[in-house]
Amino acid sequence: MYFLSRPASPFAPPSTIYLMLFHPVSTILIFLHNLLLTLRGAPYRAPPAQLPIPITCISDTHSKFPKVPPSGELLIHAGDLTNSGTLNSIQQTVDWLKSLQKPWPGSRDGYRYIVIIAGNHDSYMDERSRNAHDARTSKGSHGRKLDWGKIIYLQHGEVTLTFPGDRKLKIYGAPQIPKCGGKDFAFQYERGRDAWSDTIPDDVDILVTHNPPKWHLDIAQNGGLGCEHELKEVWRVKPTLHVMGHIHSGYGKEYVWWDEGTKLIEEVKRTAFAPYPQPQKAQIAALLSEMFNFKLYILGFRLLLEDVKGVLWTRFWKGTRNGSIMINAALTYQISEYLGNKAQTAVL
Repeated sequence: MYFLSRPASPFAPPSTIYLMLFHPVSTILIFLHNLLLTLRGAPYRAPPAQLPIPITCISDTHSKFPKVPPSGELLIHAGDLTNSGTLNSIQQTVDWLKSLQKPWPGSRDGYRYIVIIAGNHDSYMDERSRNAHDARTSKGSHGRKLDWGKIIYLQHGEVTLTFPGDRKLKIYGAPQIPKCGGKDFAFQYERGRDAWSDTIPDDVDILVTHNPPKWHLDIAQNGGLGCEHELKEVWRVKPTLHVMGHIHSGYGKEYVWWDEGTKLIEEVKRTAFAPYPQPQKAQIAALLSEMFNFKLYILGFRLLLEDVKGVLWTRFWKGTRNGSIMINAALTYQISEYLGNKAQTAVL
């Protein structure tokens, strides 16, 4: 039965029944942690004297053109613009995105800025993964090139944008992902290799990556498909907003406070869900074994204590808000081929 078995694909989320059978303690701890995070509130609020900046986030549109809010200050696309990754298919998506920009300053419709990065399906953007036709026809100064218009494309690069009220935001974009496909997939590195340390500017406000960091919006229950080295780099930089995609089933928004509670929830997930996958026999033997994992109980007690302290600090003692908003903006629904998720927003 599907509900009692591990998903056939690591990119598909396990059922609630499966989690309650094999991971009851960790599942309850994660639920309580998320509940207390909700009570704690957003880890960032724009200063009262400054105009708020609404940001629309999308990713993994795979050659489809979804409905997005018709206007705003900033639209971010976190990669996988296409399925095939050819120059022509990327240009089609770029042309659609260009149609969403403000036609002139002060226009009510469209976005002031659009920032995009590539994903592993956008093969043309990585010379190592281009198909033979694109590799041949894009060579030299007279070769075919993409027409970006006013769209800002970031590939291991940064840009500082100015908004009303003279507010400035620095954005950094990086497309690399742990290897998950053949040579036609772009920007891959071998899983376990450090492709992240000291690559992101210290003062970045918005980080855009195609891949999630380990244990955050990456289907932790399937062993965590994010990158542990990316996680260390995000801990170092602590961006105000981190937009990502790639893991469609990780779609959602997460508030992350850079404190002991976040370290503990990561350790809970590491203890409960790694390594993955387990052999089927070991999986059956593990049925309800979490009930006797005393390390999880100790971690869980410490985690909930820190979370309660966090709620008191923020809600009652009016402590400072020091954290990040993480958004997995994948619009493709789980392992399907249709866009079942909606664009998400954040306000900085």
